[in-house]
Amino acid sequence: MALYYDTRIRQTVVKRWAEARIPNMDFSGGLAEIPEDQVDPEDSSLLKDTKIPLCYKNHVARELYDAEEEEIKMAVRSKRDADSSIKTVYDVADDEERLELLREYQK
Repeated sequence: MALYYDTRIRQTVVKRWAEARIPNMDFSGGLAEIPEDQVDPEDSSLLKDTKIPLCYKNHVARELYDAEEEEIKMAVRSKRDADSSIKTVYDVADDEERLELLREYQK
């Protein structure tokens, strides 16, 4: 979602949320809004429009994704696959692999 949130999803999310008029659904926790120009585009789905629940943003994003052209879907899949192929000490299953990563980090 981070790949296209600002450019393709956000306007629709904000519009649909305003139209939904769901009472008592402020999930911002009373936190101060971060100025939009200080939010990295990769983090905009989390740090912009904090009064809109993330599950709602994800729901709208999924609907829009399903309706997208195949070219856009391929770009999103490619980004997702690239992000998931990065191994860290937190997500490797094998202890030997984890030790090898730790040794690489220490170098």
